[in-house]
Amino acid sequence: MARLSGWPGARWISAWRLQGLAVGLALAALTACARTDGAADQADYLARLARVLDTDVGAVPEPAGPAYPPRRALVHELPRDAIDVGEFIDLHGCDMGALVGYRNSPLGRLQGASQRLGYEVAWLAALDRCGSAAPDWMRARARAKTAQLPVLYWNALFAGDEIRIALGASRPLPPGDFAWLLREFADHLDALERGGFDGAGFEASLALLRAGSWVGPARQDWAGWRAVLDAAADALDREAGRVCRNGRPTPRSAILGNVFAQVYLGQLQPRLADDLSRHEAWVAAFAVLADRLDEVATTGFREWYGQVLDPAAEGPGVRSEWRRTRGAVVRHAEAWQRLFATCGIDPRAVVRQD
Repeated sequence: MARLSGWPGARWISAWRLQGLAVGLALAALTACARTDGAADQADYLARLARVLDTDVGAVPEPAGPAYPPRRALVHELPRDAIDVGEFIDLHGCDMGALVGYRNSPLGRLQGASQRLGYEVAWLAALDRCGSAAPDWMRARARAKTAQLPVLYWNALFAGDEIRIALGASRPLPPGDFAWLLREFADHLDALERGGFDGAGFEASLALLRAGSWVGPARQDWAGWRAVLDAAADALDREAGRVCRNGRPTPRSAILGNVFAQVYLGQLQPRLADDLSRHEAWVAAFAVLADRLDEVATTGFREWYGQVLDPAAEGPGVRSEWRRTRGAVVRHAEAWQRLFATCGIDPRAVVRQD
């Protein structure tokens, strides 16, 4: 997992690596600082900046981003297989009559996407056991079914109700590790490609997705961080020239240095680093899974993913919420860098003063 300081262009990420200043030194100097409620710390930070800069520093969250697409924008509709009487007899010859019979029963017709995936895997396994006794038409059908497996997996995972819960905000944040769970789904996909798919294990993983909402709360946190960091950066850039008119330190710049060291580095930055490091783990795991299924992804999913989670989304007017959040951290750090440069202040001295 990449660290915050390894992000592209993040010269000033984490505890400000200005002029070689290491993150560990800054945090070590501030271990006595209390870490209280996150929202209260954010409000306190902006209030202190407003008082010192004598300007308004109000955080204005942006409008909520897109919700996960509806099922109709995600699911691939697949035709039902049709066989004649002779083909049905052939199936019995391979001991597949009961399997196909259930699929065509009233209960079988109501199978969900994950059960449909399990059925197709069982069909292919039964044909494999039949070996050379299987007629040519069944082998041709097997090739078609094998080609459909990625689509069936997509329908079972990304078009399912379980992922909608996990990606939304309808339930509380569940316990557990979302990155680990996403890697489990990558493992299920590996097994599907190798011919060793475990349907019961896949269903168990889907059940864990229903346990709560991971992504919705994270997106709310990101929006809050962006609002705070962008408001602070705007105010610092707007007022830097007024704080140090002659390019030298002033009493006001000294107070700002205290706000930076005690409030930002001491209270906000450790929590921000912890939050984004944890989120980066599951964003990366999600990206791996989405990339592997990109060929069968729907347009609706691609649009949502590009606007919300894609760590690589870039282009005119296209930056995901995750990338904008990371960018806000960098922009905020660079605003402090510019202010200290304007005032002729060595940031290492600012950190040492605490």
